[in-house]
Amino acid sequence: MENKKGFTLIELLVVIAIIALLLAILIPALNTVKQQATGVVCMANLNGIAKAWYLYAEDNDTKLCNGHVPREATYANAAFWKSTTSYGGPYADNAWFVNPPHREDGTYTGDPIPCPLDDEKRGILSGVLGSYVDNDKAWHCPGDKNFLNPTGRGGWRSYSITGLMHGEQPNDPKCVDKMGEIVTPAMKIVFLENTDDRGWNMGSWIMNYTTPSWNDPLAIFHNDRSTIGFADGHAEKQQWLDGDTIRRAGGESNAPSLGRDLQWMANRYVPGKK
Repeated sequence: MENKKGFTLIELLVVIAIIALLLAILIPALNTVKQQATGVVCMANLNGIAKAWYLYAEDNDTKLCNGHVPREATYANAAFWKSTTSYGGPYADNAWFVNPPHREDGTYTGDPIPCPLDDEKRGILSGVLGSYVDNDKAWHCPGDKNFLNPTGRGGWRSYSITGLMHGEQPNDPKCVDKMGEIVTPAMKIVFLENTDDRGWNMGSWIMNYTTPSWNDPLAIFHNDRSTIGFADGHAEKQQWLDGDTIRRAGGESNAPSLGRDLQWMANRYVPGKK
C-alpha cells in the first residue's frame, strides 16, 4: 500500500507565517499605490476646474465667477444678493460657481442636512462653471470618502473657492472681482480641497491672512498632501509640513508645528498686494 505523506502542522504554520509576512509588506505598498492613483485623478479634476474658472473670466470680460455658495433659499434671486447686508453682503452678483443643493423645480434643499446627494450634484452642475465641467465626478476627489458617513458627513463636491476670489468676503478690501486685479496669478490660490461636516461645502474657504491662522478646515486626501488650483488655471500638489496642519485634517503626524504651512497659505491667499 502506497504511503501518502501530507504537510505537517509545523510546515503549515510556516507557510501561514510567510503569507502573513508578505501581506504585511504588500498591503501598505498597495495603499500607497492607491493613494497615488487617486491623487492623479484628483489632479486631473482640479486642473480641469481651474482652467474652467479661468475660461469663464475670459468669456465674461475678465469678471470672476462668484466663489460663494450660499446656504439660502433665495440663491437664484440676484436682486436680493445685490442689496442684502446678510451673509457678508451685499454681493455684486449671484453668478455662483456652483449652486446650493436644490430640486429640479429650483427649490432649495440644503437644509436640513445632510441634503439629498442628487440635489447637491444638481446644484453643482447648474452653477456657472457647470457648462465648462459638466460631469459631477470631476467635482469629487476619489480619495474623499466623507460623503459616505451617514452622520456628520461631508458633501460630494471636494473643492471650494477661497473667500477673496470674488467669494464670501466681498467687503474685504483685498477681495478681487476681475482677473486683472490678481497679482502673479500662478501663485494665487483659487481652489483647494476641503470638507464640511454640515453636509455639503457651504460658502467659501476662509483663513485669517493678517496674523495667519486657520479658520476653515483643510482636507488632506493624499498622504499629507492636498491638491490646489491656482489663478492661472493650473493645479499642483502641496506637501504639508506642520503636524498641527495634518492633525487638524484628521491625520496623524509627529512633525513639529513651526507655522510653515500657515505662512505658505497666507502668502498665496490674498489675490492682490497685501
